Amino acid sequence: MSQEKNFVFKKLKSANQAEILRSCQRDNDFIWTLSEKLSNILARFKKYRSLLQFMQTDVPARFIYFILTSGMGNQTLGEEYTGIVQVDLDACKVPSLSARVLAAILECFGEQAFLKILERLQTSVNNPRNELTPNAVKFLNTFLTKLRAIVPLLILAHRGLFYMFGRYYSLGKRLSGVDYAKVYGRRPTDGISWGLKLLGIATIVQFMLRLFHKDNRLENENSEIKNVSNNTSVQCQLCLEKISNTATPCGHLFCWSCLAEWLQTKPRCPLCREHVSPSRIIFLMNL
Repeated sequence: MSQEKNFVFKKLKSANQAEILRSCQRDNDFIWTLSEKLSNILARFKKYRSLLQFMQTDVPARFIYFILTSGMGNQTLGEEYTGIVQVDLDACKVPSLSARVLAAILECFGEQAFLKILERLQTSVNNPRNELTPNAVKFLNTFLTKLRAIVPLLILAHRGLFYMFGRYYSLGKRLSGVDYAKVYGRRPTDGISWGLKLLGIATIVQFMLRLFHKDNRLENENSEIKNVSNNTSVQCQLCLEKISNTATPCGHLFCWSCLAEWLQTKPRCPLCREHVSPSRIIFLMNL
């Protein structure tokens, strides 16, 4: 029986990019509809507003959908529509439940959780109670800042590799070893679509340009910080008149009125463009 099972898996071919993209698109459409239904149901309860921020994401609907499909060993609607299944092609076996759960968690929280960990590490590094030397603090700040900036770019580069080679739709699936195979319907072609390959090349070029732009911007920010540190009074970088008395979570200083007015139209730091909620800016005392 085991020999027959191994023979079946050896005959499987990996699904092509078009089938995987079509499957994920169909799943995302259903998840979006399910998320709307959940929001409408919770709107009837008084505590809906406390859950509003969480329900604005598709995470609850995505996990419910996962439990009813992949979590129970079933195909998703998109996989059933395109005739593909989740497999571990390298080991020629069905992915374990732990691998499927890990893939789902990484796809929902992987990027945000990793960035949050880096943010907390940077806060710990800048804590005045630590025993790090000034040179170590400077090095770690530079390293962690660059790492936080490059994480979204790595996801973009991985997407380009998927377009080019057709393996592992997301970085979470690559880390958990979950891939797709064609099991019924029209068999995928052995060749790779030239259109998707060109799209992959364009995505890799976009990744390289963004990476180059990020490096230049970080160097400019470091030079600006050095120039500001040499001044006895730190002026607001927006109006160039008032003394900076308000800090963003990313560590840049502005005056309160300029920063509050800026965030009303653009919820991003004026210098590094990192997302900033108006409720998270800090008024600095004794300046």
